[in-house]
Amino acid sequence: MNKIKRLSGGAFLLSAFVSLTASAETTGHGWAYEGEHGPAHWGSISKDFHTCESGRAESPIDIEKAKKASADMPRLKVNYRPLPIDIINTGHAVQFNATPGSDSITLGDQAYQLVQFHFHSPGEERFAGKDSVMDAHLVHRSEDGKLLVLAVQFQVGNQPNPVIQTMLDRIPKEKGAEFKVNAVMVNPLDLLPRQTSYYTYSGSLNTPPCSEGVTWIEFKQRVSITQQQLDAMQRFYHGNQRPVQALNGRDIWEVE
Repeated sequence: MNKIKRLSGGAFLLSAFVSLTASAETTGHGWAYEGEHGPAHWGSISKDFHTCESGRAESPIDIEKAKKASADMPRLKVNYRPLPIDIINTGHAVQFNATPGSDSITLGDQAYQLVQFHFHSPGEERFAGKDSVMDAHLVHRSEDGKLLVLAVQFQVGNQPNPVIQTMLDRIPKEKGAEFKVNAVMVNPLDLLPRQTSYYTYSGSLNTPPCSEGVTWIEFKQRVSITQQQLDAMQRFYHGNQRPVQALNGRDIWEVE
């Protein structure tokens, strides 16, 4: 298996920097992970959320029976650099906003800019019916508006994760609050597993408005966090997990 590649050269610039957080603060419509505003009702909260109910290519999914990718399928390359701390408590998740123009990935010839990453606990993806204790979703956008999400699963171990450790003392307790400081840096590369085998499929945003046409890359190898780190993250959000969505004939590809 190949290690994650650090590419030379500058990062790709976006013509505009947009937040891809679909939350009550940004949409103007209240939604939640339980109760009358929970996932079963997202589609009826607003006409803007109708895809959450009617969509045929929604995320997350249960990953199983994947097909082996051919040698000519586009491969992922990562070029992350350290970023200054910019953390928002969105009201639904802990989110880190990326500095525009500083990081990129490519999938084949298509370049994507890192916009933000956020966390769910338990993890939203399932693998043969099983979830993880927590996941990170790293959301990217291309210059022409295409979205790609890298999904990383965590497991409890003895090795703390440096990104999460740096974030923990700086996460705002108040919902909607932001903490930003240029003097403290984190490298998103430290969120990714050392081995780059992954599954990929076409899906959607996991929160309202549940827009489809999103490329998902689900790393197979899990990343270690300590029980103390998990407990601390879950004190902010625990249960922000959308139920599994129907595959509806979509292909899942396994890339080595």
